[in-house]
Amino acid sequence: MKKIKTILFLICLSFTQSLKALDNQLLSYQSIYEINLDTEREVKKTFGQPSISKANGELIIDWFFNCESWVSNQRMLVSFVNSAGVGTVSDISYSLEESTSNNKMKFLLQVKENNMIRQKVRGDVVKDDELKIEIYNPKKKEIAFSKDVMLPHEHLKLIIKSLDQKEGSIFSKKVYEGSLPENFFNISTFINQKPFKFTSIDLPKEVKNKFWDVRMAYYEEDSQTTSLELTAKINRQGIVSYFRYDYPDYSLVMKLKKLAVIKNSCKKQ
Repeated sequence: MKKIKTILFLICLSFTQSLKALDNQLLSYQSIYEINLDTEREVKKTFGQPSISKANGELIIDWFFNCESWVSNQRMLVSFVNSAGVGTVSDISYSLEESTSNNKMKFLLQVKENNMIRQKVRGDVVKDDELKIEIYNPKKKEIAFSKDVMLPHEHLKLIIKSLDQKEGSIFSKKVYEGSLPENFFNISTFINQKPFKFTSIDLPKEVKNKFWDVRMAYYEEDSQTTSLELTAKINRQGIVSYFRYDYPDYSLVMKLKKLAVIKNSCKKQ
């Protein structure tokens, strides 16, 4: 059974300040998504290798503001069955805490397969003249990248800032989020600037029902081949109503089925 890869859903002073101002637009929330295999996608058969025939599960994402930083807790639980009838349960948990100034982050990633831990990593990130990373599991290691490498919430705010432009937006950024502890991703993003309304479930009254299609291609550092292509339908408050993960040999579709807005007791900075 092929392992599911973990991708988790982010300059000049004036640009940095404009991104920081977006924190006041973002909502804290809890969300649940239903996961299914895209059975309509045609995948090239590899001789002698079983393919994914069934997949279903849930993705749970929480984002909340704790007065100093944004915290995200994510869990993806997926059951796979391949064409040989062999089943695998993939259980991925990921947590991060990123400061509103986007210069500090803590993260924890755990990957289980059939209830056995396959990967567990914890790290701290600090950005000043460069991006400095300390990894503590499975052994302590220090890594550094150039300061143009962004953090996940910082990248998310850049995407939101680029919504609702007159023309489609295309840009590429380096992003470190910890799922590849010793590497970053080059993420190429295309935003379709035709908004639409989400109608599958009733949204809380605080949620603006105006979403955009955002397509992202993930490359590991200097690789010319994508590890993943991700489609997200997102609004200006950071709410995602739909994900599609396109891996080389299968695709997962994740549809929002429950959303609850969390009210913050502190003022966003």
